[in-house]
Amino acid sequence: MTSRKKIQAITKSAKQHSCSVLLKTGKPPGVMIAEGTEDALRQWVEGVKRLRYKDYRLLRLEAVTSGQWITTPGNVEEFGAMKDLSAHLEECQVWEWWAEHMGFTNAER
Repeated sequence: MTSRKKIQAITKSAKQHSCSVLLKTGKPPGVMIAEGTEDALRQWVEGVKRLRYKDYRLLRLEAVTSGQWITTPGNVEEFGAMKDLSAHLEECQVWEWWAEHMGFTNAER
């Protein structure tokens, strides 16, 4: 994810739908993680699909009923390295959930 124009569109959509979004930008792989109401997330995902990312894959879409937000609703945080994104996910206590659905193991931290 290197296109500033696409990142701006993702940010605008996150604000519009009150979704919390984390982005791993720069050198591949690009990663997007979003939280929000189920309806808001579906609308946000549709907007991301319209950006026509070449290797886009939706790995998981599920309702989360409790826990802390990964960032403030409507906010987008960018990370330039997977290590930094992983550290933030650990702080938010969602790293294990994310790693499971990404197919990672503890050795890959």
